Amino acid sequence: MHPILSERRALVAYLAASLAASYLPASVLASPGDPRFVLALAAAALPTLLLGVGALPVYYLCRAVPLRSSGLGNAFRVHAALAAASGVAFWGLLDVAARLLDWVAPTGLSGEVERQWGALLTLGAMLYLAAAAFYTFVSSAQRARASERRAAAASLRAHEARLAMLKAQVHPHFLFNSLNAISALTVQEPRLARELCVLLADFLRSSLAMGERGTVSLEDELRLARAYLDVERIRLGDRLTVDIQVRPPAGEVRIPALLLQPLIENAVTHGVATCAQGGTLAVEAHTTPGVLVVTVANPFDPQAPGRRGARAGGVGLANVSRRIAVSYRGASLTTQRDADRFTSTLVLPIGAAETRGT
Repeated sequence: MHPILSERRALVAYLAASLAASYLPASVLASPGDPRFVLALAAAALPTLLLGVGALPVYYLCRAVPLRSSGLGNAFRVHAALAAASGVAFWGLLDVAARLLDWVAPTGLSGEVERQWGALLTLGAMLYLAAAAFYTFVSSAQRARASERRAAAASLRAHEARLAMLKAQVHPHFLFNSLNAISALTVQEPRLARELCVLLADFLRSSLAMGERGTVSLEDELRLARAYLDVERIRLGDRLTVDIQVRPPAGEVRIPALLLQPLIENAVTHGVATCAQGGTLAVEAHTTPGVLVVTVANPFDPQAPGRRGARAGGVGLANVSRRIAVSYRGASLTTQRDADRFTSTLVLPIGAAETRGT
């Protein structure tokens, strides 16, 4: 889109600048103190305005023939030829205007146009080159912005692809853990296994629906976590106790969907489930100015076999770390392992998530 013709205010300003430029040829024909200076301005106004209007298509020429090292000579030749033509056209228009003015009221300006032909030719060429320089700058700025937009779009597509990949890892992870729970109950407790299948189906339906959303409130995320914990209670029974504390207004903060799910699963599968007596999974969420803080704490048995890798981080924690690194600036996930207790602390800037495609 033409930068001048696309906006009315820009066009008015451009035409006003073209009229103001008539001061230059007028001062060549008569000095500002000369009584004929006003008449010289009148004679120069229309030719200068016409030259400005005629220079409008130069924008498209500057886009078609940019000043690049590979075609610099060609661009110079084109603009030099057009500058010379503009100088001749400007002088001719000014000569006609001065003659018409002399015909109405003899002022002798037509003679000045003939005597100052060299200066006026040069001035017409310079006015063209000024317009060409302006349009060259504008077109270069537009190309730079277009290049930035393309780079940003490419970065966004890569960002969305990475988020989709990370989120896709969440579903197989909790599904694997849940199927293990069903497998453990199938022979000894078939009734509980069937009940667990129903709960798991409801949970999967809810989680898949939530996963299609970019962001959810913390309360919605914890509602899904409670559904998951209902599934785990079938397997663990009284060994699993849950304590969820959410201080207002933390429940209203929006976070990427399924972000907490791996933390809850990690706490149950690699924490409470390893303890013979079970234990309490504690989730606490609160806000401080500009920040949401969520902690997930659970006991674990340090002597339980096969849990060393999970306590060190595991797939779930690594997934959460990668997702917040992609979705936020300034977010963090830290873990603390005491003698028999593991705590994950998630710190998220409120309202700062870049959640496109999350």
